[in-house]
Amino acid sequence: MLRYSILILLVACDGGIAGPSGGGRDTSPVIEDEADISLSLTGIDFGSVEVGTTYQEFVTITNRGTTELVVKTISVEAPFTANPLTVTVQPGGSSQVTVSVAATDYSEFNADLVFASNDPDGDVSIPLHAIAITDADGDGHDRVESGGDDCYDNPDADLGGVAAANIYPGAPEIWYDGVDENCDGASDYDQDGDGWESDAFNPDAAAGGGDCQDSNSEYFPAADDVPYDNRDTNCDGADDFDYDGDGSRSDQYGEGRDCDDNDPNVNLTADEQLNGKDDDCDGEIDTSCDISTSEYVYVGKGSYDQAGYAVALGDLDNDGYAEVIVGGPYYNAGSASASGRGIVGIFQGGETLPASPGDVSDADRTIQGDGGTDGLGNYVTVIGDFDGDGENDLAMSAMNINSNGGAVYILGGSDALSGRDTGDAMYTMSGTSSQYLGRGVATMADLDGDGLDDLAAAFSSSGNAIAFTYGGASGSESSTGADATWTETSSGEGFYRNAPVGSDLDGDGYDDLLFADGTTDTPSTDAGSVWVVWGQPGRYSGTQAFTSFATTIGTGASSSDGFGTLAQTGGDMTGDGVDEVWVYENDTAIYAFAGGAYLRGVHLDTASALVTYEWEGSYTAALMRRGGDFSGDGVDDMFVGFEDTGTGAFLWLKSELTGSGWASKTDYGGYASGTSDNANGYLAYGMAPLGGDINGDGKADYVVGDPQKESAASTPTKEGEAYVLFNEHM
Repeated sequence: MLRYSILILLVACDGGIAGPSGGGRDTSPVIEDEADISLSLTGIDFGSVEVGTTYQEFVTITNRGTTELVVKTISVEAPFTANPLTVTVQPGGSSQVTVSVAATDYSEFNADLVFASNDPDGDVSIPLHAIAITDADGDGHDRVESGGDDCYDNPDADLGGVAAANIYPGAPEIWYDGVDENCDGASDYDQDGDGWESDAFNPDAAAGGGDCQDSNSEYFPAADDVPYDNRDTNCDGADDFDYDGDGSRSDQYGEGRDCDDNDPNVNLTADEQLNGKDDDCDGEIDTSCDISTSEYVYVGKGSYDQAGYAVALGDLDNDGYAEVIVGGPYYNAGSASASGRGIVGIFQGGETLPASPGDVSDADRTIQGDGGTDGLGNYVTVIGDFDGDGENDLAMSAMNINSNGGAVYILGGSDALSGRDTGDAMYTMSGTSSQYLGRGVATMADLDGDGLDDLAAAFSSSGNAIAFTYGGASGSESSTGADATWTETSSGEGFYRNAPVGSDLDGDGYDDLLFADGTTDTPSTDAGSVWVVWGQPGRYSGTQAFTSFATTIGTGASSSDGFGTLAQTGGDMTGDGVDEVWVYENDTAIYAFAGGAYLRGVHLDTASALVTYEWEGSYTAALMRRGGDFSGDGVDDMFVGFEDTGTGAFLWLKSELTGSGWASKTDYGGYASGTSDNANGYLAYGMAPLGGDINGDGKADYVVGDPQKESAASTPTKEGEAYVLFNEHM
């Protein structure tokens, strides 16, 4: 602290200077019998003082008289004070008065210290003076408190070697010493003035630090980091050539081999999935995918449920998102060989879905069979608008009910999503003993063009058969009461497992139904046949054999050809507005034939196929479905499942044509297989009749099931699983 000397003011007298011996008055003779006051000082100058600090001086009062001196008051104006304020002094005696000053603002102070007594000569006084310090360090800048601009004016403070005289506006700033030398108020750890402190002193971005280059204002944690310029402007330490942060550098700039650096799920170590893109950047899309890597899996709740025996996709509530529908017909079965109540789980679509949706019983909505052995969920499909209310309806079958007669329930979309069950079905068709009605159900088929989708349910009757009822029916009835019944003598499983999707195959504006059976004996044993039931304004009725009223558009050329082992309608590949016909000839090839009116009078010739997918290997296709546009060309592709691989597998065939005409292809769009847990080759036993947009991104997704999927290869259970395939074609 600064020390200040006491300046004794001298009072001029007769042109000279009077000292303290005069006591502040002249030296006239003492008058007897009177008090006579004399002061030790003629004035006090406290000099420069700090605001808020008290300074003291002392004045001695002497009584030179012969009688008692009574000083009645000692007074002074603030910020000066005196103590005591009254005093009595005996003749020849003296008394001391303390005079103090405590400046309260930055001003210069003057006042008179007045002594009023019984001295007949009257009051005496001395002047007082003090001035508040405004520039203690002498750097020419007054401190801020006094109205100046010096942010630090204390020369006695310990500032780590920085003198207070070196702190003032415009002074050279020494960065990172914790001292604001130039008094700009900015952080001493933010040299570039970008609002973020150097990470060397404050690494926490949440606390305003983390600036990795504090000499360059373009670098700070909240900066926009332009990828691939080799500058880490946002100071996150991430690789500037790995925009998606998946650990693989982009191949676009020659720095790595990440083929899609905007997608963290695409990188060199990713698992290839069947989704229309090259996940592992090996240059091949969807080849040799492992179904176990699927992110979205719906699992059976308990042993023997066989979830995924049947699966479907469709929008039941008109919100633009397809629901995932999973059937588990052996739900609640007591053993691997026992029947179960059965369950249908409905998982609602949406923009975001949980990565692990859970088991079927945790679905957004579940419907269970009424009886303990009904087997509900043997087949499921979004049949279309059966009752004309403007929303899609759900069709599901229970094959074991009624002594294995089976039944098909049609439940309104809103009812299915609001917790209703089979008892609330708008229409129920029941089979007779051992018919197994509902082995397969057609999807989106309006044969008479009345705006109502119709029911075509497969059953067994000395071979394969179809019970057909037009949309708008209600209540319950037996299959014998169907509007029409169509029969054929062979019993190939592909006939009903590949239940058709309604498509206009001849361009007349009416939906048609495509059926096939590779075990028919026309023209020779197991040559196979493909039929079309044409849509028409009039209604079908009665019982008829396929060969008597449906158009046979193709048969195998010779015995055991198995032409029509599978058949399905596909998207419009030629752009003529008419759907195409896809046919599998057993162990030979899959052919895509052009649709059109010519089909009413033609016997399909494999040489005239639009595209031929040659079948390679020793595995037999068992299921063929119209899966939606996975290749991104605007035309639905075809999904094919085959189950005799040990684990099961499926592939999707692109519907694209090469150039402008005929093309032949031996490749495929993608392939997925099971693992050892997918026992008995049942992966793809369940495949959705149609693709659907689950997450609303405008791309058709798909779902496949494996009812034999076990929790582990060594565990002989059949919980079953359904796998969701999100279409992300680039």
